[in-house]
Amino acid sequence: MAAYWSVLRKNAVAYLFLLPACVSILFVDFVPMIYGVRLSFYVKNIFRPDYQPFVGLQQYRQLIEDPLFVRSFLQGWYWTIGSVIGSFGVGMVAAIVMNQRLPARGLIRGIILIPWVVPSALAAMMFALLLTSVGLVNTVLTDLGLIHDWHPWLSDPRTAMPALILTNTWKGFPFFAVMLLAGMQAIPVELYEASRIDGATAWQTFWYVTLPSLRSTIMISTLLSTIWTFSSIDLIYIMTSGGPFYATFTLAMFAYVTAFGTGQMGYAAAASVVVALILMIFTGIYLYAYLRHSDA
Repeated sequence: MAAYWSVLRKNAVAYLFLLPACVSILFVDFVPMIYGVRLSFYVKNIFRPDYQPFVGLQQYRQLIEDPLFVRSFLQGWYWTIGSVIGSFGVGMVAAIVMNQRLPARGLIRGIILIPWVVPSALAAMMFALLLTSVGLVNTVLTDLGLIHDWHPWLSDPRTAMPALILTNTWKGFPFFAVMLLAGMQAIPVELYEASRIDGATAWQTFWYVTLPSLRSTIMISTLLSTIWTFSSIDLIYIMTSGGPFYATFTLAMFAYVTAFGTGQMGYAAAASVVVALILMIFTGIYLYAYLRHSDA
């Protein structure tokens, strides 16, 4: 205990500077979170403000029996897994390119980072225009002879979600590129020299040297991207609003539309609690992976 107080006194100034941020997080995040959990046990509709009966876990049972909630849950994972895999694949290629000794390496790195700094709303509107029936995507594919009829990518339930995943892949791959590039530059050069002496090919070097060395970086960046993507609704809301025919309705979108579209704040709070619990699980996995990597 004496050692604990000694450390506390030693870092008192640092803790004092952290206090405003901690108070802000308390009132901005934790107080609304607690209120949301409490609200999930009540039936509250913004169109009937005086009617708020306590129903306990009834709304959670209603969620399980709601086919739209189940569909949103599954489509949320489709959206998340597809986006993370796509962003990781493109980000890995971009990191390999940026790690090479190229004449215009600085310019290439700057170009690759452009999607990351573009606001999500702007990216959504840009891709929505590109993917319309008369957009650039259909024009190019028609000129190349890959399609014969102009396809409404965002209006077809079969292609709406893949189109959103493509957009999110373009928006999110620079994060993986930067993380993986930092990991690649931390790999000792001696490992590559040893593999070259052993006669390993470029693919063997990548598979047996680069990838194992990036294991911690890949795990942490993938978990972070999963947390962000699962809870995001900006691209979906702007490009499809969950349509067509609920083909792009994710769990986060379900909670938003239930709250501000139908006014069922209590039911939406229950759905939000489910989203929060899922994100807490992934946050715990992330913290465990991060602490394990830090101790290694």
